[in-house]
Amino acid sequence: MSAAQLARRGRAAAGFVAVALILGLGPGGCSKRVLETPSGVDARGPRTIVHQVGPGETLALIADDYYGDPGRADQIAADNGVQDPEQLAIGSSLVLRFSKSEWEVARRRAAAMKPYNRGVDFLEEERLAAAEDEFRDALAIAPDFLNARYNLALVQMQRGRLDEAEAILAELVSTRPQDRDFLFAHGHVLFLQTRLEEAVAELQRLLALDPRHRRGAYALARALQASERTAEAIAAWQAYLQLDDTSAWAEEARRNLRQLQGE
Repeated sequence: MSAAQLARRGRAAAGFVAVALILGLGPGGCSKRVLETPSGVDARGPRTIVHQVGPGETLALIADDYYGDPGRADQIAADNGVQDPEQLAIGSSLVLRFSKSEWEVARRRAAAMKPYNRGVDFLEEERLAAAEDEFRDALAIAPDFLNARYNLALVQMQRGRLDEAEAILAELVSTRPQDRDFLFAHGHVLFLQTRLEEAVAELQRLLALDPRHRRGAYALARALQASERTAEAIAAWQAYLQLDDTSAWAEEARRNLRQLQGE
């Protein structure tokens, strides 16, 4: 799913723009398609699952989905002769290998991909109730499938169930405190709840990890402006424009900056 497909805009009662899913919420909404369902175990060699690369996927995301560990990306690259992990070809196949002790968990995760992929399709079509059902089905099969929890939170946000979305995202951030997508989404839902100081703190954590995170920089400037922390908001908008000075979001940043500076 592209960022554009997830982006929504609205206006909050407090008089500031509440940008739902600002610039998209990242690759957690991308579909992970499995080419073939694992069948049987070959005792002569490693157990394997074949995965077809989908739009927006990275080796770290694929490793997270199947092994529950993004750090296994290097193993996937080595096993498949991937020379440039940043240039995965959409539709290409990756063979994922598992030890005997990992195999049952991997099979559950592979089975969970089916309802998960259906959920992604429904989310793209904005069939939110159907998407929620599918993500819940995926989690019933593989409760530790974090991307399914993440996408469930996106659905809850779009359905206006902000408390439920925030609870999911808070748990995800606790589990993965350095995951940029989880931090950004959590900061954003706190913003939508008008828990502005908490949103600022979460977005600052994100930017401490990744100072060039454009969506995080934009969201932080907006949260500071909404909090009436004018001097900090001015500095944050200026910092955002150092990262992006050409997009429609940059034009809005300049308008906000002029407003705060009284021009």
